[in-house]
Amino acid sequence: MAAGLYIHVPFCARACPYCDFDFQVGRTPATGQFLAGIEREAELRLAEGTWSGAWPTVYLGGGTPSLLGADGLAALGGFIARRFPGAGADEYTVEVNPEHATGELAAAIREIGGTRVSLGVQTLDPQGLATLGRVHSADAARAAISTMRAAGLIISADLIVGWPGQTQAGLADDVAAIVAAGAQHVSVYALTIEAGTPWETLVRRGRRRLPDPDHQADLLVAAESALVAAGLPHYEVASYGPAARHNLGYWTWRDYLGLGPSAHSARFGADGSVERRGNLRGLPAWLADPSAGEVERLDAHAAAVEGLWTGLRYLPGIDVAAYLARFPAVDRGWIEARTRRQRERGNLELGADVLRVAPGRWLWHDAIAADLLG
Repeated sequence: MAAGLYIHVPFCARACPYCDFDFQVGRTPATGQFLAGIEREAELRLAEGTWSGAWPTVYLGGGTPSLLGADGLAALGGFIARRFPGAGADEYTVEVNPEHATGELAAAIREIGGTRVSLGVQTLDPQGLATLGRVHSADAARAAISTMRAAGLIISADLIVGWPGQTQAGLADDVAAIVAAGAQHVSVYALTIEAGTPWETLVRRGRRRLPDPDHQADLLVAAESALVAAGLPHYEVASYGPAARHNLGYWTWRDYLGLGPSAHSARFGADGSVERRGNLRGLPAWLADPSAGEVERLDAHAAAVEGLWTGLRYLPGIDVAAYLARFPAVDRGWIEARTRRQRERGNLELGADVLRVAPGRWLWHDAIAADLLG
């Protein structure tokens, strides 16, 4: 089966106070070391002989892939073309920070086969940008959308909701502005503060406060209303617009190979079992041994349970026939029994062909998932 290809680029110019992703701070990324490590890991992983030769989607995430600059992206894209011929034919996404979005960078993305960029806009509100530790301005974010759109790239923009002081009116302004600028897809995430981040340290010192969950829920609903009204359908818990094909692979149980520090991979067996792998965190540790990492194997039944959770993120719903083909250890009766409590609560709907989160209940996805996984 065709697999998605993900490459984690672990570099950021600075650390956002809320972020606990795996990255190394510095304005001059160690591109050469990173590319050498990627080459080594790819050789090891492909030598396993169990990966498909087709790689329809590519996603370069991070970190900040755009910090590599035009030359660094060209080198990374050249590696992908050599090792994974034809990769990204269906979709090829590069994450870009607005402050890096020049015409030269856009041309480099197109040259390596890129078709889509994910822009870390987060908000256009000056107070929000400062609170979130972003270095770009609202004008720079709008210009980034225009520049990338002019290069013929599909534009996805990220928004963060729930930062202290954000209002529904301000969020509506953000949505209107980024859609007017040319964003075709928007991902909306509630601000989450992880342990060990600078924000969490400031909370302990009494200098910042944690997001209010009720306020966040109100803003998530407001974002949905604004985005759907703007013509972007709500197709995944956090996503609006035409479906991102790479990410859709996660929700429809497609194999994916992750390269780079902290990258994750998954391979499904013919019986529906799944093997998941997580690489070592931290550039030095990963460079020292790209073959190391944690491996988790789920038997066919456990994988079927997990498959319900992941599949229900896709709001049009799980195609029951496709699900049973992927997870042959279970049958429709098992699905009916496993989902009965959530269906009785009105959170799920099961028809002849589709199992889905009931309309208006997507905010309860985590609670639904916890019950299904329990």
